[in-house]
Parts: sequence; C-alpha cells; structure tokens
Amino acid sequence: MAYNVQAADLVFNYIAGKIKNREWLPGAKIETEEQLCRKLNVSRTAVRQAIEKLSAYSVLRKIQGSGTYVQRYEDTSLLGLPFYLTGKDVMVTILEFRLMFDSYNAELFIEKCTDKEVALLEENYRQMKESVGDKEKFRFLDNQFHGIIAKGTRNVIIMQIANLFNGLFEEHQLFLYDSVGPDKAIYFHGMILDAIKQKNAELAGIYSRMSIEYSLKQQEKKILPGQSEGETDE
Repeated sequence: MAYNVQAADLVFNYIAGKIKNREWLPGAKIETEEQLCRKLNVSRTAVRQAIEKLSAYSVLRKIQGSGTYVQRYEDTSLLGLPFYLTGKDVMVTILEFRLMFDSYNAELFIEKCTDKEVALLEENYRQMKESVGDKEKFRFLDNQFHGIIAKGTRNVIIMQIANLFNGLFEEHQLFLYDSVGPDKAIYFHGMILDAIKQKNAELAGIYSRMSIEYSLKQQEKKILPGQSEGETDE
C-alpha cells in the first residue's frame, strides 16, 4: 500500500467523521494504526500523518504504550473545535463567544462599512425572510449575514476568526433554527439591520447581544441534537 496525500486525507476525514458523529466520544480510544490501515486500505505512513495532524489540532491525544484517544473538547485548540458535534457545552461556549464577537462586529461594521455592504445585508435579509421554510438555505443566509458584517469590519483578525469558524457557525445557525425558530432570527436580524442603516452602533450592539442572550435562555430549556436527557459532553 503506497502512501499519498489522498490516502492521508481519507484517514483524516474518517477519524474526524467518527468524532463529529459522536461514534468516538471525548475520552474514547480510537482504532489502532493497524486496524485503520486494514479498514481503509492505506499505508501506515498515511495513518500516522492523519493522526499527527489531528493531534496538532489537539483533537487526538497519543499516550505511549496505550493508544490514541479523543481529546476532551475543553482541551482542544481553536482549530480543533469544529471537529466536535455541537453538544450542550460546545453550544454554550459558542454562544458566550458570540455574545462578545457579534455585538462588537456590528458596532465596528457601522464605523467602516460601505453603502454597498449595507445593501448586501439588506438583500441577504430579504432572501432570509423568503427562506423561512427552507432550513438549509436559511442557515446559509443567517451565517452569511454575520459573515458580511465580519468582512465589513476591515479587521484582519475578525475576518480570519470568522473564516476559521465558518463551519462551526453554520452548524450553530442550524441549531438556532431548530431551537429558537426562524421567526426570532428574522426579528433580531431586522432590528440589527435597522440599527446599521441608522448608523447607530450602540443600538446594533445591543440588539446583537439581545439575540444571543435570548438563545442562551432557550438553551436552558432544550436538549440538543445527538444528546439524551441528562447527557453532558464530559
């Protein structure tokens, strides 16, 4: 079995998929290198490169003489967070981060945005209202709304964080569609957009925080997809 980049990517995606789908929970021991070689018909070099990459993200942890284990999400790196299913603890972490991130982005966007970017937000919001019954499209547009704002801040770090967590934020938006409902998302996005059009940075930040605070309150009442009553991510 020869080694190639595609083989390493195959192993990487296989392991990541097992973690993402909660087949391998945090703390679980994954299959051995030999088992992965046989199952995926790849070389040991390909397996080791995939494991090393996920270990660099702190998604996996190798213990000499014992094996390779899935890292607890609390101990992973920022690059590793997107590999974990949005469980209760992960969702709270995202919401708490977005409470600060989204609100400041809205305020900075007003300071630096162009009329064209405001028009993009208006068009996005129009499409969002028309996509209430299409969960996937609504999720995409919801995430795009915040992406336009992040890009409009002209802050390189904000833009890189938004790009880095794009997949995680998209999944977050899908959760909010199910747990909070599209009507509330439409309401809050409309208020944020109105504040932006009025160039009222303080109000835009307030409405952004109100949106996340509402989601946090709803979080206390909901069981997330993939979890049973009383389950945690520890």
